[in-house]
Amino acid sequence: MTDGADDPGAGETNLTERINQTNVEQRISSLEAAYDEVPVSEETFELSPEEYADVFAATRGTGYSGNSVVFVTRDGTDFPELSDQIPEQAADDTRDRVLLVLGRGADVWALPGGGKGDEYESVQGTAVRRVNEQTGIRCTVTGVAEVVHSKYYPDTDAQGSVHTLDTYLRAEYRKGALDVDESELVGAAWFAEPPERLTPGAEERFGAFLDSE
Repeated sequence: MTDGADDPGAGETNLTERINQTNVEQRISSLEAAYDEVPVSEETFELSPEEYADVFAATRGTGYSGNSVVFVTRDGTDFPELSDQIPEQAADDTRDRVLLVLGRGADVWALPGGGKGDEYESVQGTAVRRVNEQTGIRCTVTGVAEVVHSKYYPDTDAQGSVHTLDTYLRAEYRKGALDVDESELVGAAWFAEPPERLTPGAEERFGAFLDSE
């Protein structure tokens, strides 16, 4: 990542970086236009040349790398009627639930969503579509819990940066029953209490949810 005088590929590299940063900033702006509050936190990392090359490669083609997941809650007083196989005492459990998924090869529960967006698709549009594809659940985004804007720099004298965006959305259940996409997941469930093993992001969101009740 030089100034371009001696590196014929530097112009392309610098252009990719600018597109990458611009795309991330535009995504933040689109969220701010759609929701009243968009808490944004920033993190900065210095990477080895090899690590930096891997992160940089993830932005090529799209100029963007990131993820958007959804914290979907369901009103516990609005569940369907109990089936004959469910004990009657379960009817008294009207706690709100949170949708979590278990990915193939994973041993920790996570928030649904993620994946690449379609062309011209918003961050929230991608997340809602992916939740439905993964779990069969349709939800409505109600706000933004947090946006983590990460900046990666090489730990050398070279100039350059890569920006990524991890978005945590809040949403409410709208309709649908669990129908797991087995090509991506081995499980999905509604939890009133957090399971033993959670991703850090899901654990933080679940803790805030319990504190607010």
